[in-house]
Amino acid sequence: METVNARTAEVISGGTPGAHTGQPDGRTGGAATPARQPSPAAGAPAGPPPLRRAAVASAVRLGSAEARYACACSVEQLLADTAACPTAPASARALLDEVRQACQDLARAVAAGPGGQPPAPGPGFLERAMARTAAYTAGLWQAGAARGDAAAEALLRHATDWKTPECYAYDLADVALVHGQAAAWLAATEARAPVFVVGIRTGGSYLAPLWAAAVAAAGRTAAPWTSLRPLRTGGRISLVPAETGRLPDALPPGTVVVAVDDQPDTGGTARAVRDALARRYPGARDIVCASPGRTYAVDAAGIRPLTRTSAVREDAGRLWQLLAPADADRLTDRARAGGAVPADATTYRVTPFRGPFLAAYGPRATDTDASRAGTGATGQADATNTPPATGVLRISPRNTPFSLVADEPATGAPGEPEPRPRAYHFRFVGTGPHGAQGAEAIESLGAFLPPVRHHLDGYLVTGHEDGLRPLSTELPRMTGKHRRQTLEAVARYWHALDHLGGLGPVDPAVTYAPRERLATALERLRDRLARPLPVDGAWLDRHLPRRAAFGGTRARVFRTSLPYSHQSWHWQVGAPPAPDAPPVVRRFGLDWIWGGTGPLEAEISSFVVEHRLAPADLAVLRTAVGDDRAFDAALELAGDALWWNVKSWLRRCPEPAPDTARRIADDLGELARYVTGLR
Repeated sequence: METVNARTAEVISGGTPGAHTGQPDGRTGGAATPARQPSPAAGAPAGPPPLRRAAVASAVRLGSAEARYACACSVEQLLADTAACPTAPASARALLDEVRQACQDLARAVAAGPGGQPPAPGPGFLERAMARTAAYTAGLWQAGAARGDAAAEALLRHATDWKTPECYAYDLADVALVHGQAAAWLAATEARAPVFVVGIRTGGSYLAPLWAAAVAAAGRTAAPWTSLRPLRTGGRISLVPAETGRLPDALPPGTVVVAVDDQPDTGGTARAVRDALARRYPGARDIVCASPGRTYAVDAAGIRPLTRTSAVREDAGRLWQLLAPADADRLTDRARAGGAVPADATTYRVTPFRGPFLAAYGPRATDTDASRAGTGATGQADATNTPPATGVLRISPRNTPFSLVADEPATGAPGEPEPRPRAYHFRFVGTGPHGAQGAEAIESLGAFLPPVRHHLDGYLVTGHEDGLRPLSTELPRMTGKHRRQTLEAVARYWHALDHLGGLGPVDPAVTYAPRERLATALERLRDRLARPLPVDGAWLDRHLPRRAAFGGTRARVFRTSLPYSHQSWHWQVGAPPAPDAPPVVRRFGLDWIWGGTGPLEAEISSFVVEHRLAPADLAVLRTAVGDDRAFDAALELAGDALWWNVKSWLRRCPEPAPDTARRIADDLGELARYVTGLR
């Protein structure tokens, strides 16, 4: 976790491989920065986009059966979305058959546990499959397959995105147990009934192969397993004809169909898939839905549970299993054993981590303290993710970040140049191979994080860094030199995102509707706050175009954490440095496992509006970005930056108090006035 490879060093520093990447204390200034950074569009890599290459490289480094399995499942869902496009070549579907067989083979290795022979297929197959998949997706974008075809566009967007499977992210499961769950279910069902396994993407791509392997081991395969992508269009959920048309024409008499996915929310997706399968196979004995640890029936009456087993290893003693009820001694012991806090006699207490959003707008009605967090392995409900209609219980630690705070002042061990942090903050960023890849990406961006950090049990653990202050208030007070160095550091962050989290090219003709989506969100916010808003239709007409390019001026997208980390407080700086020292620049919330897909322009416009940059600072940032077309397009889309805030207020303030409603309206007005002043 502490090393950074030469290419990453080049990205972060803006220099050449092997160049000095910053100061020993983590400052991001380092050696003099060129007056004009190379554009993030320069030197686009050949082959799979960076985030796809990183997935294979991470699986190879980890070397385990589960790591290779997760990588193969990722390829499956990307390739399946691509192959579902009507104009996809037949060779894509042929490769998909190979990948699905590889997923099933690796599922057997996962179920067998560690200690066996190295799992096959190996790295070479994964590299080739990922490269060919990326080439198919890029080829369809470039051929205009999405133009005039809403379903094809949705499929290609899914194939370009970096989907986070819930079992590794916010509904945790030990995937090896899914094979045992399937085997137990098979043993309890009518003997020898054939079974057809269908995965519902994305989660089904990671879970269905384990069911398929168990079914094959029992000699009860009705047809090769497959996966389907339900699409939400026009307010309804539908399946893709090109994909359902390739389902088996018929199944053996008495077949039971098992549709596998993450846990249901409303059950709407599971119901749509079940209904489609029932129409396709009216003679099926039964259609059962399954998720980690659960099988259930879905019909017009709702979700009816059938069986329930544990989705996680009960005795693993991971941080998220020790959090309910929170016990400082147990959490400290685990953190020490994992190297996340020093192995000394310091006594810590557990406190909920409450960020600036809650300080500004207050907690939501369903927020819980760490001492009452519903994240234990026994399946306590997480109220923020569990609709009452389903009765589903989730293991979801992402909503309960916490801190271990020392009871005594920070002290350093003999010989240490700096005192140890007095507090350590624990924020969940993902488990398993998917989480490990996310942790590697975070570490590659580590120059923007506190220097004391660790990754343990899916948590990013950072030592508290004293003296940080919001960049938005400090930037106007800086000297011209320090303002330039700070804004150059911000541009280096975007440059790094492009090289580390790039998701490849998209069709430059594919657009989205910024004005319409913000208008819709504002209407919901107006109803939620029960008060008029300072943004109306006339403002939207002046400050947002009807259509904007999905991939921006470069027709390329990367993984961005903007959906969860757009507010200005995510950028902070340290105490004023000495005249010849660069500022300490920190970026919080950069773990993009909770993010989305976006172009460079989205990052620029959000930063500019959130920090209310003055004209002189805009000019400095333009030079640092080094791409005038992208910068100009970002300013034209400045109004789009309001979308992130409105979306967060809707998500995190379900029942705002009067003071909260007033604060939201005031903040929205400040954002809107700044955008108006840019014209």
